[in-house]
Amino acid sequence: MASDLTGLEGIVRADEGGWVKLGTGLEGNEIKVLRLSEETGAYSLLIRAPKGTVNQAHIHSGPADFYIISGSIDYRVGHAKAGDWMYEPAGSFHEATSHPEDTLYLANVYGPLIFQKEDGTVDYVQDWTTIKALRDGADPEEARKKG
Repeated sequence: MASDLTGLEGIVRADEGGWVKLGTGLEGNEIKVLRLSEETGAYSLLIRAPKGTVNQAHIHSGPADFYIISGSIDYRVGHAKAGDWMYEPAGSFHEATSHPEDTLYLANVYGPLIFQKEDGTVDYVQDWTTIKALRDGADPEEARKKG
């Protein structure tokens, strides 16, 4: 007996669709959008970060979890490598996150990310609408201004 999964099914082919470059504060990173949820504000991404990429300091307004497929990440609680899973609770702040080697990871984000300037003021907010704009071809700098 077949189940009706209408509205639940979905597949993103690894070899189909392009990667999207990110802008200021996330330069060098590229994303492949896996899921966007207008209902919850959640989104899932594959993220490619070349060796030496540093991500701007930010606050997680909702929880997020990450699974490192290859490479590694240095962040506020230490060094995470391929096969490691990371969790950020809502309200977490961390300074810049760096990638000491080419890194590919899965990110499940359950609320906006609030990126900060060096002086601690808000630079921009990245949410599902920002990610959607990027996926749909918006210039990264224009998309972040609307976030």
